Amino acid sequence: MKQRNIFKYLTSTLLLMLLTVSAVYAGKVDKIIGKVQDKYRKTKTVRIEFKEKSHFKLTDTMTEIAGVLQMSGKDKYRLDSEDQVLVSNGETLWRYNKLDSQVLVDHAKKTEEDVMLNNFLYEIKDHYFGQLLEEKKDGGVKKYAIKLTPKPSEQSFFSSIKMWVKDKTWEVEEIVYVDYNGNETTYVISEIVFNPNLNTSIFTFTPPEGIQVVDLRF
Repeated sequence: MKQRNIFKYLTSTLLLMLLTVSAVYAGKVDKIIGKVQDKYRKTKTVRIEFKEKSHFKLTDTMTEIAGVLQMSGKDKYRLDSEDQVLVSNGETLWRYNKLDSQVLVDHAKKTEEDVMLNNFLYEIKDHYFGQLLEEKKDGGVKKYAIKLTPKPSEQSFFSSIKMWVKDKTWEVEEIVYVDYNGNETTYVISEIVFNPNLNTSIFTFTPPEGIQVVDLRF
């Protein structure tokens, strides 16, 4: 009888310890996510240089392109990459496909497909649950690896997202998106400049001469 009581006590104690640790980590990751989100929400303009690496599971192929994302708030942005230019002034969206020599003009829509880095950085806490996977020091800088899972109410394109964040500065270094087909898109950020002087004209787009323009607004 005494052995059973001891076993129950040890089991209850262990469960309590696990729940306590889990609560501590949950509180910590919520704080980190909140810091990251506040950092970008309080910043008027941002310029991000990155590499986008995509792995397609079905064909086992990979692509890699470099790009620059410039933002003024979360609604105005310009993405310049090797194969396309994506521009939004908050009302109109221009998508210039360099390979097809075509510009699609549409109403600005807040979807994850448009600029994943854009809406994501401003709305992490609103749409995802966080889990702290790793905490380490790299070159004297503490960094966190966080897994994000879409909340049940979200109609997300992704099954999970993983991101690496610097402590104190709350800069995001890398983001990996995994969709429901197992395809991965990785953004490796090489440079972030907060509050650069951006000319507002970059958030409108004039198609190059001779390029086909398809207006989808109706």
